[in-house]
Amino acid sequence: MRIGFIGGTGEEGMGLAYRFAKAGHACTIGSRSIEKAQTAVAELHEKDAALPLTAATNEDAAASADIVIVTTPYTAQAATLPPLAATLAGKIVVSTVVPMAFEGGKASLVAVPEGSAAQQEQILLPGAKIVAAFQNLSAKKLLKGGALEADVVVCADDADAKKQIMELAAAIEGVRGVDGGSLANAQMVEGITVLLVSINRNYKTQAGIRIAGIA
Repeated sequence: MRIGFIGGTGEEGMGLAYRFAKAGHACTIGSRSIEKAQTAVAELHEKDAALPLTAATNEDAAASADIVIVTTPYTAQAATLPPLAATLAGKIVVSTVVPMAFEGGKASLVAVPEGSAAQQEQILLPGAKIVAAFQNLSAKKLLKGGALEADVVVCADDADAKKQIMELAAAIEGVRGVDGGSLANAQMVEGITVLLVSINRNYKTQAGIRIAGIA
């Protein structure tokens, strides 16, 4: 599978690209700056030179991919995504974005008029199949390697798209994809990330989530 990352040069984008490339998927890290994308790919190739990773602009990453993963900051997506709307029409687009702010060393969830960052993406990309996933995974653990022992709650209105991303989540060692219902539920999943940031700061760890009671 060809996976493109929009705004993929941050830790979350690089971490997911690293894991999916390790699983054999061809990953393209996109950025507004091709130089930044090339630097990110070079850093990951230092871990494993054989990883199927390439660098591109956001536009080219979107055009060449079967599935696109958005890892831009929330404050950047309203400017970044609309120019890609035609290219992404009909494609599965995964939102990992969390509308989070920091003040006085404390994280808080930013109110989004559309309900969640994922729901805002659906409005910005009306022809795409938006799926919300991967918000709660630790970027540092993704980059470090090894099993994560975490669940990924996947929310979407398109059942087939949701199923594909649940299966993709399982490509990361120790991760299980969990059906989180409709895209409207992404608001709650995004909020969990803010909670985890507080827990991780209090306990000096990189905690994730597990859903109990599911076989």
